[in-house]
Amino acid sequence: MKTTGKTTICALLIGCFAVTAAACGEQKKEEAFDTALPVNFSLNEKGEYVNPLIYGQFIEHIETCIYDGIWSEKVLDRKFYYEVGASGLSPWKTTDASLVSSDAETSYSGGHSAYLRAGGDIYQEDVPVEEKGYEGYFYCLSPAGCTVTVSLEGENGSAETTVAVAAGSQFVRYEYSLKGAFKTTEATYRLKVTQGEGRFDSLSLMPEDNYLGMRLDTLEELKELNSPIYRWPGGNFLSGYDWRDGIGDRDKRPSRRNLNYMGLESDFASEEAMITSDIVNLKRLGFYGGIEPNDFGLDEFMAMCDYLGAEALMMVNTGLGTVEEAVQQVEYCNGAVSTEYGALRAANGHEEPYGIRYWGVGNEMFGDWQLGHVPVSEYVNIHNAFTKAMREVDPDILIVASGENSSTWSDSLFASCGNNMDFIAEHMYAQQDNVDVFEHLANMRTNIEYRISNHRQLLAKYPQYGDVKIAFTEYAYDKATSASRLKDGMGIGVFLNAVINNSDVFEMCCYSSTVNATQGCVTTEPFGAVTQGAGYVLGMYRNYMFDYRVESVVRYSEALQLDVSVTRSEDGSSYAIAVVNPSEYAVKLTNAAFDSALSVERTTLTGDYYDSYNSTARSEMWTERVENLKNVVAPAMSVSVFVVKVR
Repeated sequence: MKTTGKTTICALLIGCFAVTAAACGEQKKEEAFDTALPVNFSLNEKGEYVNPLIYGQFIEHIETCIYDGIWSEKVLDRKFYYEVGASGLSPWKTTDASLVSSDAETSYSGGHSAYLRAGGDIYQEDVPVEEKGYEGYFYCLSPAGCTVTVSLEGENGSAETTVAVAAGSQFVRYEYSLKGAFKTTEATYRLKVTQGEGRFDSLSLMPEDNYLGMRLDTLEELKELNSPIYRWPGGNFLSGYDWRDGIGDRDKRPSRRNLNYMGLESDFASEEAMITSDIVNLKRLGFYGGIEPNDFGLDEFMAMCDYLGAEALMMVNTGLGTVEEAVQQVEYCNGAVSTEYGALRAANGHEEPYGIRYWGVGNEMFGDWQLGHVPVSEYVNIHNAFTKAMREVDPDILIVASGENSSTWSDSLFASCGNNMDFIAEHMYAQQDNVDVFEHLANMRTNIEYRISNHRQLLAKYPQYGDVKIAFTEYAYDKATSASRLKDGMGIGVFLNAVINNSDVFEMCCYSSTVNATQGCVTTEPFGAVTQGAGYVLGMYRNYMFDYRVESVVRYSEALQLDVSVTRSEDGSSYAIAVVNPSEYAVKLTNAAFDSALSVERTTLTGDYYDSYNSTARSEMWTERVENLKNVVAPAMSVSVFVVKVR
């Protein structure tokens, strides 16, 4: 990181002074500061509307973003995509392989089932459990009936229950509960047949405090984030995803290969070659990075949005997907119960249409890494065919096209698809600089300003489509190897300031990603969830910035490099000033409006180090809220939002 001697900088800055807290009056708190800079803006200005959707989020089925992040299931490969005990593939083990076999001919889920004879067991290790109740179930087909024990075993305790399975010729669901009277990350989950024999499928184990299958600790952190919109399913995953696999009976939904990351079966010369590749990829990606169980599908996503009070940006697959599938998806979400897929939605427990407004058509279709990629000359026809058919189902939906304005791709979409898009997507991952914090932020600023400039040039070239705004549906720092740190949160503040200051060309932004993968706003651990740098900043802006931008200028200082945006309330009674201060100095911002302000409040993210990040064991960064301030002082190494009431 860049550092500068404090004595040197103070000697160079004009008007450097500090006021101690002891000198403050009783009415208003006054904070110490090292230097002062003027920020210029007009109280009489009401600029462009700042759409709150710029504080949105993006979730993708990769790594542990969904499973182990949002979803609470403890059992891996619960529908037996792989044969039990398959080396390097299956997470399931058995004590005696002669008593256990796998069968793809007879199953409940459509994958394999596990056939256990008396004395046979299947188990998974390293299951995290804590001192709470767990709810579980399994499906069993046993012509003569059998007795089953289900247990959690650890060095410091165990829990066990016995389930009697009735004789029958169909799979039947059997529920059980276990009390985790101990806490460990290394428990063994075991299912064993003690008498008789039976065929098992679709096993499940969840903490009893789950919310419709979701982790309540994660959801509570996301409530604090207060995102107005979530993009799903998105990412490269989308181009190999069939949304219909994720609806209906969760236990009958098929497990699928994550085609983008694991490859199509047709890509391999033989089954042996595919298995060899799968072993390598599962080790690299984790089980859920390679195999999609489809437990978290469209209805679960919408339940999450409902719980969080957020809108949905629903994505459709223009990679390996078809127009027919997209039409069915719109009908399922927005169609009346009198339609085929509206009736299917109702049968799945949601009689009222979801009424989703925003629809993203394709993900990064400009990239040759994308499944189904074709040249833009062909893709424009695909986009038009999809959107026209989707709007025949619901003419009120708003379309986000898959753009890329650093190439000629977006230009071609404007030229050939302008009437069939309301907004155009951009993605950006800024380069990290882990030596110089100023450069770290400058990389984010340069990238977003470049994209804004390119978009304005397109609007000038195609004035008939001047109302097509940017939907920045993915952005973050690139090649992240840690949780979102303090300085990454600062970078997100720089991004948001640029968006606010150019709000006339933005409809929404979706940070990548919400949970875990790619510097999630929230990260999860076996026994808790915590907010990280990007999450703190997005929540802070969302909660305290106002709806109208105000043109502002802060005097530039090489040694400080403050980054600022200003918004005002609709009635002009209050202003919010967002300040990213990456320097090691507390900076007082001056403006005539501050001198006569009725009140000043500050909400700040700061931390111990630029590389600070949080865990359940320690908090290296935190937010603080201070009211009744005398001055607008941005603390060192911080992102702050000041709310100044002027009348």
